[in-house]
Amino acid sequence: MKKILIFISSMNAPGGIERVISNLMREWENSYEIALLVKDEKPVSFYNLPEHVQRYSIQEPLQLDMHNRKQRIIEVIKNALKCHSKLKSALRNIDYDYIYTTTPLDSLEVYCASKDSAKKMIISEHASAFAVNKVYQIIKKNIYPKSKCIIVPNKTDCSIYEGWGCTTHYIPHYLTFKETHKNLLNSKIAINVGRYTADKRQKELIHIWAGIADKNGWKLWIVGKGEEENNLREEIQRNGVEDSVKLVPYTSNIAEIYGQASLFLFSSWMEGFGMVLLEAMSFGIPCISYDCPSGPRDVVRNGVNGYLIPNGDEIEFSKALDKALHLANTQLQFLGEGAYETVKKWDNEAISKRWEMILDNINK
Repeated sequence: MKKILIFISSMNAPGGIERVISNLMREWENSYEIALLVKDEKPVSFYNLPEHVQRYSIQEPLQLDMHNRKQRIIEVIKNALKCHSKLKSALRNIDYDYIYTTTPLDSLEVYCASKDSAKKMIISEHASAFAVNKVYQIIKKNIYPKSKCIIVPNKTDCSIYEGWGCTTHYIPHYLTFKETHKNLLNSKIAINVGRYTADKRQKELIHIWAGIADKNGWKLWIVGKGEEENNLREEIQRNGVEDSVKLVPYTSNIAEIYGQASLFLFSSWMEGFGMVLLEAMSFGIPCISYDCPSGPRDVVRNGVNGYLIPNGDEIEFSKALDKALHLANTQLQFLGEGAYETVKKWDNEAISKRWEMILDNINK
């Protein structure tokens, strides 16, 4: 049985990467030996992990000041230097066939700690290849081609990584929720789920929501946490929508939130995949999403399971939202049925077979 070591700074956050990794472990637990290596004091996870996963920690937690970019860069560099020898020791002492990473920084640290480990590295890219972070782009172009392979969850980005000389495979993410009920879509609750950051554009979403003159009794829940929380509260007050918009803390039982929703609003500037779109559709929730690079276009179909809006076009997003808020329930149900059918066709077994083809034949 192949042994896979998953290296990530922390699993103790309700993020999309953490969700994807927990789903991977769930699907892999009977086929591979899995170990988790983190930087936290203890190898704990926000999401439930299989019992048989071996857990290790190098006990050098990465603590970032998300309000200060310059300080954040300094903290990342200091943490990487402090972790170097411990990571090198861990990679030497833990037995594994492949090491799985999810970010440019984690991949760079593995490469610097052990060139041999880098040759075993499978990098699962979660951000869009169009992301404008120049440091990340430099890391990717120099480190990614040295890895065993790159796994990309959307079709658009594959050719970009191939152009950089990377061995690239397209594998979409696993479904989070396999068995759910289809929502009745009569709650008049629209939701957005994601970390409160500028990239998620929840501030713009609030502005768009405020511009809808007749909201037809609908409410907007913005579910998450993050450094933009105070700014979002101020934006709600500035636009005078306290009666129809509320910030909801993220919960480990996010299915309960999805189960109450009738519409999902996705406002991100860039996403490698957009896991929350798939999660929402698991409950038959229609989605309005920007066609941001690079993931949503693989999931959202105009007039079938929601509306796909040109990226950054707030006017068109507002028109689609206004239309959705005034649809008859039968019309909303039609889109909801399309969303549910999208998920029914999402085949976790086929995704596992793609992984098996790579992991079982990667050295042949």
